[in-house]
Amino acid sequence: MINKKTSVLKMISFALLLTVLFSVNACKDDDDPAPSVASPTVNAATEIAATTFKVSWTEVTGADKYLLDVSKEAHFGTKVTGFDKKEITTTSATVTGLTAKTKYYYRVYAKKGTDTSTPSTVKSATTIE
Repeated sequence: MINKKTSVLKMISFALLLTVLFSVNACKDDDDPAPSVASPTVNAATEIAATTFKVSWTEVTGADKYLLDVSKEAHFGTKVTGFDKKEITTTSATVTGLTAKTKYYYRVYAKKGTDTSTPSTVKSATTIE
C-alpha cells in the first residue's frame, strides 16, 4: 500500500512540476518589454535608376543609427549583398549594386544602444531599364 501511495504522490508531484514549467514558459514572452525605440516611417524610393535607388525615412528621437534591409523577396528571406541590416547614421541611403528592371523591397529599423525597434512598413521600388 505504501508503494502505491508513494508512486501516486510522485506522479502528482511530477504533473504539478510540468504544469508550473509550462505556465512559466507560456508567460515568459508576455513579460518581454516593448522596444524603447520607435520604428521609423519609410518614404517612397526616389532617384530610381537601372542599378540604384535612394531610400529615406523619418528621424526617430533618440536613435543612434538605423538598419536597412533590401531584398528581392517581400519576406526578406535573402538580402541584397551589403544591405542586410546595413548600419546608417543618417535618414537616407542610396542602394547600389542592383539589377535593372527588378522589384526590390526595403525596410528600416531604428537602433538606440542595444535596443532595436520593430521594422518599419515594407516599401518596394522597381529599377528601370
